[in-house]
Amino acid sequence: MNKEIKIRLLVYPIAYLLWGGFMWYSQIIKPYDFTHLILEFPLCNYKFYHILQTLPSFIIMFFKFIYLYCFTFVIIFGIGYYLFIKKDFLKSDTILVDLAIGWLLAGIIYSIAVVKSPFQVDVAKNLINMNLFWIFTKPTYEIPSLHTAYSFLIALHYKDEDSNIKYLFYILAILIPISTLIVGMHWIVDVITGYIYGYIIYKIPKNIHYKIYQTLEFLAGYIKICNNCMRREK
Repeated sequence: MNKEIKIRLLVYPIAYLLWGGFMWYSQIIKPYDFTHLILEFPLCNYKFYHILQTLPSFIIMFFKFIYLYCFTFVIIFGIGYYLFIKKDFLKSDTILVDLAIGWLLAGIIYSIAVVKSPFQVDVAKNLINMNLFWIFTKPTYEIPSLHTAYSFLIALHYKDEDSNIKYLFYILAILIPISTLIVGMHWIVDVITGYIYGYIIYKIPKNIHYKIYQTLEFLAGYIKICNNCMRREK
């Protein structure tokens, strides 16, 4: 394993601290609860979720699997494909920085405004029911849906990929948002805003992404000194 990969395996996990830090420290601030407004929107009601959650059991099980495992797969494999297989470090760094920015901005949003999950207001059933799950997130972190935002964001990053692997990410960018509705975790409004949020993150200028890429290359010893760095750019 070369130095460029090793340094990224050490640095990449730090990005998650942007999420974890805001997730816990933001509790100092009491955000405003907008749940009562969400209930006024179409399809944000018991009838809609009853239809979804009474689908055949094999469909429910399929989407529970999608929700629990495919979101993590999208993030890890979405970065790992470029990091380990293609060794396109600029691309893997770009995806990672987009995710970090997304966590940072979402943390700010959730510190200001929250919405309870459908299952918390008895509009839907909690089909996940995993207590340890809430160590990594909160059921009031709803708008935007990061499951939706990130699955769509990574699909966008793969749109110019020559390999057919991009179609897997396209499919998951559809299935993952649907799964959040079926398991009772998100509202339709969360999914819509999640797609918008993912697109906005994708369109952020990549200046900082390239600087971070250069920094990681320097740390890996690939760029020896600043003069070499400038010469490499030319």
